[in-house]
Amino acid sequence: MHLIYCLDTSAINRLFDDPECEAIIKTLLAVGSFRVSAYNVLEVAKTHDCRRRTALIDLMKRITQQKRPLDLPNTILLNYASAHSKCAPSVEVNRDENLEGLWIALNKPDLVDDEAKNEAREWAKDLDQNFDQVITGDRDAYQKLFSVDSRARPCSIASTFRHFIAKRHECKSLVVDIYQHHIGKMLTDEGYQELVREPVWPLYLLGYAFGVHKRSIQSEGFSPKRNAGAVDLGQAVYLPLCDRFVTNDRPQYQALRLLNVLNTKRRTEVILYDTFRTRLFGFS
Repeated sequence: MHLIYCLDTSAINRLFDDPECEAIIKTLLAVGSFRVSAYNVLEVAKTHDCRRRTALIDLMKRITQQKRPLDLPNTILLNYASAHSKCAPSVEVNRDENLEGLWIALNKPDLVDDEAKNEAREWAKDLDQNFDQVITGDRDAYQKLFSVDSRARPCSIASTFRHFIAKRHECKSLVVDIYQHHIGKMLTDEGYQELVREPVWPLYLLGYAFGVHKRSIQSEGFSPKRNAGAVDLGQAVYLPLCDRFVTNDRPQYQALRLLNVLNTKRRTEVILYDTFRTRLFGFS
């Protein structure tokens, strides 16, 4: 059985440091394949140590066997919108021309200079700041509401999900606006229902709902250090594109395992690196 593995950057770093790295790569390439993402390349480009950065990019190039990185999650959403508008039978998820520099970096890691590294850092900083503004912007209002009526606080993330899903008009309006801006035409009611059957859409949007619950609705344990961030949650879009998503980041693992319930397209499994390694060597 051919399995597609997608690795978070934390797992790529663990693989690089694993004393059995070569054996793992050889074993997995015999039975499956790896995919890396635009996020992986951008995050690795931030690595301070020049030798490690170059070696990590070279590792990604080796394990992917020259395959281009998966596009950024929001680009993949737009690709699905474009395919829907054209009634295309398939969707390309690694052809973003704006990421040509990433492809060059993957093939010629020595070209990742200080300027590129700083750009990657600024990109990550802006992404996290924008994400924080969206999911924590109403925290004070939420907490004030819950202090007045404690019963209004959702008792679980599932409750928060149900609350967001119940706002059908708002959800539809958001998707329709994105579609119209990108495609240039209105999305019919029937077209909307067809489009959101692709799990990339609910995975992406409810990733934000997950963030809102953890960072704005919870009364405790809401710090950014204890919860999955923008890059972590955005990778939920990759779940329908692989069979195994491997991470070494526990908050991300916990978030994506829950969001994976929405992945109606593939029986993907989200696993921690240690589990991935143990299974590979047949200890469980």
